[in-house]
Amino acid sequence: MQGEKNLSEQSIQKVASGLRLGKRESEFFAALVLFNQAETAEERNSHYAKMQEILKIVRFSESQHLMAHYQYQIYSDWRHLVVRSLIGMFGFSGDFKELGNRVHPKITPEQAKESVKLLESCGLISKKEDGSYELSQSAITTGNRTSKTALRGFHQKCLKLGADSIDRDQPSERNISGLTLGISKDGYERIVERINAFRKEIAFLAEEDQAADNAYQLEICFFKVGGKK
Repeated sequence: MQGEKNLSEQSIQKVASGLRLGKRESEFFAALVLFNQAETAEERNSHYAKMQEILKIVRFSESQHLMAHYQYQIYSDWRHLVVRSLIGMFGFSGDFKELGNRVHPKITPEQAKESVKLLESCGLISKKEDGSYELSQSAITTGNRTSKTALRGFHQKCLKLGADSIDRDQPSERNISGLTLGISKDGYERIVERINAFRKEIAFLAEEDQAADNAYQLEICFFKVGGKK
């Protein structure tokens, strides 16, 4: 209570009992404590996922919380949105092996099936009368309500995927470049504004591309690497 030390796993149960929490409430409380005490991103993601599994009632409505839960799952692995893009370009009629082979690097048929099931559950794809799948919406955005924890893990994995592409892919299939700049706070904000405008322009270009036959991931990195503290 005085903030002098963290709760141990034994203490968590004692506090939950003292607060007269129910079984599910106690499980959520334990996951919440461990989430706040986590030392690595992997641990935080694990405990956050546990909270999302337990929590069924949310701030606004049941349907909005359900989407929040699926959002965390969607951004838990880079392959889910790649599968969505591939379905949008080529459609999908149930051949999970072929779908998995289209992902780069390849994923297993089981992983492809998991992605399709998740995408359908959260309404990002839908099944047509003939049994094939199509996109429910042509474009999606994270908006302001998406979990920052989920997005943190998503971008970490995508950045690693991009780093691996240096050795994995031919130079003609990737574009990796960088700048080291000396700028002010005002300069930083102006550049971020331009990056945001550029990102939206790229999204429009992709949406207008009627001949799309490949899925790409664009990660724009712009962060401090030195200067005054």
